[in-house]
Amino acid sequence: MYPAIVAIAKGGIIEPLEPVEFEDNEQLVILRLTKPWTEKGVTAPPQDWHDFVGTLKSSPHFNDDPVAIQQSLRDEWN
Repeated sequence: MYPAIVAIAKGGIIEPLEPVEFEDNEQLVILRLTKPWTEKGVTAPPQDWHDFVGTLKSSPHFNDDPVAIQQSLRDEWN
């Protein structure tokens, strides 16, 4: 399992919002969610899972039968 670490960038330095302990030479992957997320709140991350409800209803990837979609996703790993 990969833990998510929320951080912001200030002056080119990435600062985690919570204390995080790293081992020496630990490899990290940094995923930039939005470019203009600042302390001024230009773009705020969702605060609740309810913010995601219905966001995929118009997606062309989920227009099939739900069971068929699940099976095709499982088949990708076989």
